[in-house]
Amino acid sequence: MVRRSSGFVSKQPHSKSRGGCLTCKRKKVKCDEARPKCRYCNQRKFDCEYVHKSSSKTPESLSSHEASPQPPSNEVDFCISSSQSLIPPSNTSIGIFTSLDHYLMQYYETYVWQRFVMWDDPVVKSLHKDVVPKMGISHTFLLYSLLSIAATQSNIQTPSKQVEKQALVYRQKTFESYKTALQRITPENYEAVLATGTFLLSLVLPLASYTDDEYLDWIFSLLKLSEGLRVLASLRWDHGIEKLSVYPLVRRESRILPPPPIINPVTHVPTDPLGATPMTPNPPSTYTSSHLADQNGLFLPPLLTSLFESTMSLQNESGSHVATLLSAFQALSPIFLSLYYYHLTEDFSIRISVFPSFLTPDFLHLVRQREPRALVLIAWWFALADLVPQGWWVGETVRRVVAAIGREVERGDDEMAKTAVRGAERIVQVFESEGNEEAAKSVFEGWRGMRWEAGPMDLAAWETARLMHLESRFHDITV
Repeated sequence: MVRRSSGFVSKQPHSKSRGGCLTCKRKKVKCDEARPKCRYCNQRKFDCEYVHKSSSKTPESLSSHEASPQPPSNEVDFCISSSQSLIPPSNTSIGIFTSLDHYLMQYYETYVWQRFVMWDDPVVKSLHKDVVPKMGISHTFLLYSLLSIAATQSNIQTPSKQVEKQALVYRQKTFESYKTALQRITPENYEAVLATGTFLLSLVLPLASYTDDEYLDWIFSLLKLSEGLRVLASLRWDHGIEKLSVYPLVRRESRILPPPPIINPVTHVPTDPLGATPMTPNPPSTYTSSHLADQNGLFLPPLLTSLFESTMSLQNESGSHVATLLSAFQALSPIFLSLYYYHLTEDFSIRISVFPSFLTPDFLHLVRQREPRALVLIAWWFALADLVPQGWWVGETVRRVVAAIGREVERGDDEMAKTAVRGAERIVQVFESEGNEEAAKSVFEGWRGMRWEAGPMDLAAWETARLMHLESRFHDITV
């Protein structure tokens, strides 16, 4: 099959489209405004959303707790009556809402919450749209985080100095109040603390003007915040966390993974306890002992397999960080397995979002020190993350991060790392030119014995064999 060019999509100068879809506005490309999907989104299989303009008050004309009113600016692409808001005008955790607060919560309830729903799950949708905002009524840190996120997204859509300032004010208040809450975690506030932890990552978005050094520093900050969420979840991971209402926000898989379809003795790793490994990542109580079988082989594309083998060969060399890097290879492996068996579905999206929760403090230190192989593994994660249809990180951020890592690795003398990072860059290039499904398929090109189309068939065969095994065991018990 002849493939189209995998180069980046060139962006021609154009006049601004005021009625374009949200995706084209975020990516700063001209939208042809076709309905239901514009051409840009249709070719790349993006979600294509339009927001109808209204004659509502603009952010600049709304009062706030901290920001002074400014002259009116552009119209807001937002239409909802204040009576529909989940938050009443009084009795919130931060006191009486101002008109700007109302606008921001309405904006969150109408649009922003959807950016956090990476898969089509009614429970997750309800949590983000209804449960979490209502929870914020009683918890200051959670409400401030929602307001800051909404202000940030509103300012991206319709720039406003007042809203931009208020986003920073609310972000500062989020971290201040959250720090206080962490010192007094109780059964009453634990779920709100956990939910807020899932939002913090979106409060540290990088600027488009960042240099490579600033992007690399931002990566470490992002991973460090993820480490905090892992610690919070661990407080109840073995003690009924799956019974909490917010558990769907922190679960680490939606479907059990079959073992790797091919066995590579070189990538054999020890089996860890249930609930403590990327292959069985959910709480131990959600598994049985049968899930331990055949879960100890890594499943990595050729470039990463070569990097893994090279890394393992350095075990006897000082300063090689083999054990630390091994944990990150293990964390990446289930993502590729999920992509092979389940393709671009809910399980893949979940595993992408929770990948940082498996990274050790020692690995984060390597990232901070810009150890080339650690950076390569992070570049692959970012490249794969861009395949998720929805998420606060998708878009230009991924391309800039992968490019920054690529340039950093190329400046060094680790030839294996240089070769491996080009695989991540290749995924980004295919995604930009052909969309997420073609980029996903490209992961398996040149991977001996692996075909994108074979994954679901191998999955069906495994499920059938597993069912027959269970029926046989049941028969033996009952006879």
